[in-house]
Amino acid sequence: MLTITTCLTYPEPPSNLLPLADALTHDNIPTSFAPWQNRPKSAFILPLCAWDYAAEPEAFGQWLTEAEACGQRFINPVGLMRWNMDKRYLCDLAEWGADVIPSVQTSSEKEKLEDILKNRGWREAVVKPVIGQSGRGVAKIRAGEVSLKAEDYPQGVIVQPYIREIETAGETSLVFLEGRFSHAVLRMPPQGEWRANSAYGVAVSPAAPPEKAIETARQILDMLPEIPAYARIDGTLIGDRLLLNELELVEPALYLHTAENAVADMVQAVKRVIAG
Repeated sequence: MLTITTCLTYPEPPSNLLPLADALTHDNIPTSFAPWQNRPKSAFILPLCAWDYAAEPEAFGQWLTEAEACGQRFINPVGLMRWNMDKRYLCDLAEWGADVIPSVQTSSEKEKLEDILKNRGWREAVVKPVIGQSGRGVAKIRAGEVSLKAEDYPQGVIVQPYIREIETAGETSLVFLEGRFSHAVLRMPPQGEWRANSAYGVAVSPAAPPEKAIETARQILDMLPEIPAYARIDGTLIGDRLLLNELELVEPALYLHTAENAVADMVQAVKRVIAG
């Protein structure tokens, strides 16, 4: 009835999602795992482990379209996921009033990147693929030292100023289920690293963000055309201020194993989508 999709690059489900599958199955929602490329035929799909879609975004988007046309339903709305796949969503959120790290979309050409750094007064910046996952292709650049391979960024890049606080404050990830705050974790890069992704040895621990940060994250969700069943909001805490880095609505690690009631709450969120 429900498939949690993995991917051909990483076909085996992570151990921390097995309790969710077991709990759903125990609650009369038979749940299995399968790579999204295999086009599972379940009535409902939860793409939490589609960790390679950025390598073939057109195929992933076509699968979303075809699955929806066949009457299959995704736990998060397809329209939201499509929008969220492209990091230009950060520019949209900034226009809507979210406190986002300043973000500029451009090509990966050296001249354009140098112009952005000069015009914005940024000595250091971070570039991210417009469509990317898990920190792949994320790089730090400096004025006068820009050197990227254009073929690594076929859809272009998002350019942001380098936020030095992440070296000491890490990145705080706030998980929301049905628009309600569930739990949070701190993702701390190892010394000498600034990318808060699992591929770079980040340490993950439960966190208790300040209420102001939780409210900021909740306001970001309220900007969306509809509230997703699950969302992860990643930001850098500067005092009580949450500066948005990413909003994850497709395949975020939800760290359900770090909070006592998170699995049960996720089961209820899935059940309400199925019942609706």
